[in-house]
Amino acid sequence: MDWRELERTVDSIVGGAFSEAVRLSFLKNGTADPARPLVDIEAILLTGGDDSFAPGNGFRARLSAGQGEIVINRSAYTGSMPKTGDRARATDRAGMPWFEVATVSDRYSNLLVLSLNQV
Repeated sequence: MDWRELERTVDSIVGGAFSEAVRLSFLKNGTADPARPLVDIEAILLTGGDDSFAPGNGFRARLSAGQGEIVINRSAYTGSMPKTGDRARATDRAGMPWFEVATVSDRYSNLLVLSLNQV
């Protein structure tokens, strides 16, 4: 088995266990971007206080209060490419909190990682 295929399989298993509903809203100049319609996805959303760590083997850094990360399985994602300034909403969580995308990392072979700040 090719290591990329194995990685996709593992990412799918972890995502299936830890994913939750997230709405990505794509903005242009502060308003909805009609060229990039919003999308509802299942992704790993990590948020927390100063003692929070990611599930699994700790492949992500510590998160401060008001910050977060969304880990998207790229092989299952069909939406637009997120950009700094876009918004994410945790639709499964109480109060459905909003986050702003601070950075986007696509350096992982099968994952997109969005660093977030709570709005």
